[in-house]
Amino acid sequence: MAPQQTYHEATKDTKSTKERMGVVNATHKHSFLLFAELRALRGFVVNLWEISMSDAAPTRAASLEEWTKAIARPTISPAGGSAAALVAAAAAALVEMVAALTAAREAYALVHEEARAARARAEGLRQELLTLASADAESLQRFVQALALPRGSETERKLRDRRKRSALLEGAAIQRDVLAGCGEVAALGAAMVERGLKSARGDAGTAVFLAAGAARSASLAIRMNLQDEPPDSELSGILDSAAVKLAGVEEAEQRARRLLEGQPE
Repeated sequence: MAPQQTYHEATKDTKSTKERMGVVNATHKHSFLLFAELRALRGFVVNLWEISMSDAAPTRAASLEEWTKAIARPTISPAGGSAAALVAAAAAALVEMVAALTAAREAYALVHEEARAARARAEGLRQELLTLASADAESLQRFVQALALPRGSETERKLRDRRKRSALLEGAAIQRDVLAGCGEVAALGAAMVERGLKSARGDAGTAVFLAAGAARSASLAIRMNLQDEPPDSELSGILDSAAVKLAGVEEAEQRARRLLEGQPE
């Protein structure tokens, strides 16, 4: 028969067992928490990728509802660049409307030829700007894809940087074209404010104001996309050109405002 343990020995063994169990439980708890954190991190990465790339960009033929729903999603693309192009397209549509109304009134026979030309050009601009809205969303998706590239080695980092720069330059070129379109829309709209159908002058003014807002957005996007380029880069010409175009749009905006408010030219 084994000798009985003393109270002190039994208490010591019990304490040791509890300590060992505590270490085991703590280890299990730590492992569980680590596993949970890894799962959460994996879920975050997956969700971020899904948020970034879940749906293709709307096409030029997409409805306004489809566009607004796509922009409203918690996704990286489409975003502000597409929104600016869509606003400019809406501005072009307003110029189209006012020009068509003007061309249909005999009282405005002296400006019929100008109104018809404005309508035709505004229609073309509307289509071009819708195409640019889709192109901007696709360009932004390519930037997101570049960010997801590995960067463990020097070769991988260089490739990632090249892809990022390419997407940024593409986006800047698209917004340059948006800005140019805004300039044309604003000029046409200001002309319709001055010589178009009197009862639709407010609509022509709205076209100018919308185009000006979109132009400021496009100008900002260009500067942001090119901010890491060296000052002596050949791309500095895009920045200079953008500044000139924006100034022209804002001049048309001021002119339209003066006309609508009855101020002298």
